[in-house]
Amino acid sequence: MSTPEEIYERIENRLVSHGIYVTDFERGDPLEITYETVHAGADGTVPDRDIGRLCNVLREFREEGWEPVDLRAVVTDLDGERLGSWEAEAAWFRKLGRDEISETEFSQRVLETVDTA
Repeated sequence: MSTPEEIYERIENRLVSHGIYVTDFERGDPLEITYETVHAGADGTVPDRDIGRLCNVLREFREEGWEPVDLRAVVTDLDGERLGSWEAEAAWFRKLGRDEISETEFSQRVLETVDTA
């Protein structure tokens, strides 16, 4: 079994492999991640697909021992300009894992938290 530190290191590496360039990764509760996106639209919005990728990476690590915590994410463009932020609650990850909510409902909850800069 991996230690929490090892799990978080592997999570961070996996995010980079998915094009989510982590610039700050505060491990704790909440987990606070700041990342650059290459997918920022001309309108400067937070790209939904990066949100989905990040959440899916965390879900994959549940099988390896990651225990859900509240997540706070800040999104920047490649120039470091803040595009916005979003959140996902630990309870939502747990409910999704127990099939108490659907993936669509999970996604809707997360997308409702998006705050564009």
